[in-house]
Amino acid sequence: MATAAATAAPLERCPLCGLDFDASGQGCRPSCPMAAGCHVVCCPGCGYSFPQENTGLAGRLKRFLDERRRAAAEKGTT
Repeated sequence: MATAAATAAPLERCPLCGLDFDASGQGCRPSCPMAAGCHVVCCPGCGYSFPQENTGLAGRLKRFLDERRRAAAEKGTT
């Protein structure tokens, strides 16, 4: 039987205040015309809006940079 922690969504960490929170339902402005496909979340602790790291353009850029760093590190150690 799965526990609640195992089925819960991964937590986001606010880069401003450091609060860990469940990002589901934390969209920045529901009245925004682009809210349907938006990956910006709003921290419930401090109100800071930021893009989710693992989704959208921010996620792709992070994965790209991580791969480049990993390839450079492997190239330097061989």
